[in-house]
Amino acid sequence: MVKEQFRETDVAKKISHICFGMKSAEQMRQQAHIQVVSKNLYSQDTKHSPLPYGVLDHRMGTSEKDRPCLTCGKNLADCLGHYGYLDLELPCFHVGYFKATIGILQMICKTCSSIMLTKEEKLQFMDFLKRPNLAYLQKRGLKKKISDKCRKRTICLNCAAFNGPVKKCGLLKIIHEKYKTTKKVVDHFVSEFMQSFDTAIEHNKLVEPLLTRAQENLNPLVVLNMFKRIPQEDIPLLLMNPEAGKPADLIITRLLVPPLCIRPSVVSDLKSGTNEDDLTMKLTEIIFLNDVIKKHRMTGAKTQMIMEDWDFLQLQCALYINSELSGIPLNMAPKKWTRGFVQRLKGKQGRFRGNLSGKRVDFSGRTVISPDPNLRIDEVAVPVHVAKILTYPERVNKANLELMRKLVRNGPDVHPGANFIQNRTAQIKRFLKYGNREKIAQELRFGDVVERHLIDGDIVLFNRQPSLHKLSIMAHIVKI
Repeated sequence: MVKEQFRETDVAKKISHICFGMKSAEQMRQQAHIQVVSKNLYSQDTKHSPLPYGVLDHRMGTSEKDRPCLTCGKNLADCLGHYGYLDLELPCFHVGYFKATIGILQMICKTCSSIMLTKEEKLQFMDFLKRPNLAYLQKRGLKKKISDKCRKRTICLNCAAFNGPVKKCGLLKIIHEKYKTTKKVVDHFVSEFMQSFDTAIEHNKLVEPLLTRAQENLNPLVVLNMFKRIPQEDIPLLLMNPEAGKPADLIITRLLVPPLCIRPSVVSDLKSGTNEDDLTMKLTEIIFLNDVIKKHRMTGAKTQMIMEDWDFLQLQCALYINSELSGIPLNMAPKKWTRGFVQRLKGKQGRFRGNLSGKRVDFSGRTVISPDPNLRIDEVAVPVHVAKILTYPERVNKANLELMRKLVRNGPDVHPGANFIQNRTAQIKRFLKYGNREKIAQELRFGDVVERHLIDGDIVLFNRQPSLHKLSIMAHIVKI
């Protein structure tokens, strides 16, 4: 008997949950269609065409009506866009994951990368983590408990290395107070470090008080190597899901270049050329700094010069994600304010509040209010100007045929009138400002829809802000 091929049943399915995670560098490469390497936007030819392998390469989609996408061949309306990727010459801290990065560094040994817990504690916490349906607050409390235990322990149980406090220092910098000694514990590693300066202290006594303040700078490259060495069995104890992202993914080694449709180039009629989006310009700056670091590394430039370029690259990557960073040094502060990804999402004008939860809609208006003692308790006065704009789609029937004909003859400028008419057979709206309204009125048939002005007696929903409870929005009768 031949084994039948498995086929999924074509039935509707319900989404149980959404899992947010971090993309690894390999996943970014698989998702992307092109590697972006060129810092220039356009080629120098007469056509002013986007440069291949540049930030505006049309293989990442299109932002122009007359140019199709070079990946899928679709036009602006149908192409969803395609990602590109950009490899960084040196890794950088992710500004959004910076707090989480410091949190993990406080829990692991800075020499062997194993978590600072005993075997018994590991087993105890793992048993607790294996419980199904753990609530968010329980996980949060457990993470705090693990973190507190790890931070109190100064000697690693795996390699016996000394671990000091890990702190944030300035903008996107992490320090490890490895050589800070206490009276109780003097590690042999710290004593060796102190002895190595004996000769220097003999020649200059001012060096001795500074030794206790010596710190280890944990740059992104060092942190990335630490995170890569974290044992696989220790990752759940950091309250991380290995399937959603590993600790090494918290450090940026590769950036996703978004499709052109979310950062379109605007062609200006007043001046020649185009106005580029903030994200596009920030990406060109990152590529330029990348090239500078690559050149300095190849030519063997001073370490100080490479470190300065690296700091600037980190700042640009941070501004690309969140342009409202605090604590930027004056010499590195950007001249012009730009919008990062965070600014596109948060706030009143962001995607959630501005475009998803609340958006501009038809058949609504707003104005100031004032009392009128001449109205009934269930009436609200509406200005004629508003009544001409806000319409009600009324279907033509035997009872209202003559009224609808009168409204169509009046048109959009005379109240009471009508703005549009929609034929029952053809799904096309006709604007009544133009054309022979007398003829249109005579041709009205039962079933046609006339979008007429608001008139006395219409029932409309009125809202008084702030809308705190359901009584803020109530139905009232219109009085023009």
